[in-house]
Amino acid sequence: MKSILVRYGELTLKGNNRSVFITKLIQNIKFKLKHLKDFVEYKKDYNSLTIKVNAEKLDEVTAILTCVFGIYSISIVEIAPKETETILEKTLAIAQKLPTGTFKVEVERKDKSFAIASNDLKIQIAGNILRNTEHLKVDVHKPLSKINVVIKSDGVYIFTSRINAVKGLPVGVSGKGLSLLSGGIDSPVASYLAMKRGMQVDFLHFMTPPHTTPEALNKVFELAKTLEKYNQSSFALYVCDFAMILRELMHIKDESYRITIMRRIFIRIANQLAEKIKAKALITGESLGQVASQTIESINVINVTSKLPILRPLITYDKEEIITIAQKINTYETSVLPFDDVCSLYVPKNPVTKPKIAIAEIQEQDLLLSELIDYTINKSIKKYIFKEGELVEKAEG
Repeated sequence: MKSILVRYGELTLKGNNRSVFITKLIQNIKFKLKHLKDFVEYKKDYNSLTIKVNAEKLDEVTAILTCVFGIYSISIVEIAPKETETILEKTLAIAQKLPTGTFKVEVERKDKSFAIASNDLKIQIAGNILRNTEHLKVDVHKPLSKINVVIKSDGVYIFTSRINAVKGLPVGVSGKGLSLLSGGIDSPVASYLAMKRGMQVDFLHFMTPPHTTPEALNKVFELAKTLEKYNQSSFALYVCDFAMILRELMHIKDESYRITIMRRIFIRIANQLAEKIKAKALITGESLGQVASQTIESINVINVTSKLPILRPLITYDKEEIITIAQKINTYETSVLPFDDVCSLYVPKNPVTKPKIAIAEIQEQDLLLSELIDYTINKSIKKYIFKEGELVEKAEG
């Protein structure tokens, strides 16, 4: 068996709510590793979690853990008894496998009952390594390698590296959000960042058959599945047939307001759906000033239609920063596939950049929006349930 030390990071600062956050994190970890339950064992500590795993499953477990929000970092550790001779033996065995160059020893004595002070043990370990190896020298400032020794109540943890995870908060501690998933680059990244702050995310996608193709919908499914490894144990993708409303929107007198009013209707529909599924916020991929409908004036005109807070995780990001995250989370290649969404198909030649609420409301008065929105909510939304990366249920509603 191999041992993995999982560090909680930010969760240790949560005061009286600390146990709630850590309990949720461990629940999420166990779910993500459920298919490996016969190969892993768990041991919870105040500041960390130790997972023992069969050696042949080590790489798979490590890859999964680095994508679980709430984990700061992990290390593959050797756990030794709290005996000086054994500690010297284990650290020397590790040192003998290090590349030729410089090294440094770090000792942290969490268990203060251990007889030897941290600095004294550090000197003993380094001296033993120098006496018994020829390829290593000490450099306390810029070492090529580090040997870390942490003395805990249940043993001595020895490791040489820390593998960074995605950090953040455990998904689910911040409630549920409904993300408007367009199929472009931005909305999957916004969804990811909302998950990072502990929000479970369900998705809402608007399509307009026959103008949007089956490939465009498959693209959205693929994005939702890609985000599954960061999300809650199960989640839903709602697909809304927007075709009837879109035909009505073509009658708007001032074409420049078409996208603004379309987005206002998206938000109205999303609010009603969110109320049904008990979501606490909406999530969008808007970035301030990126396109005409994302000026502060446009955002304000859209905001007033919502009863729920609208989270915009990308509001201050530029396109290059967003693309970098999309590439990191493997959504970019899918997002740039050439299948259009609703907005891109019906952008007017000169969209308004500084819309006014009063004018938008006047434009909407000439449309049969209330009836069409009610019909769309009740008859034109399909629900897809994802669990463990697969579509396991399809339901109307």
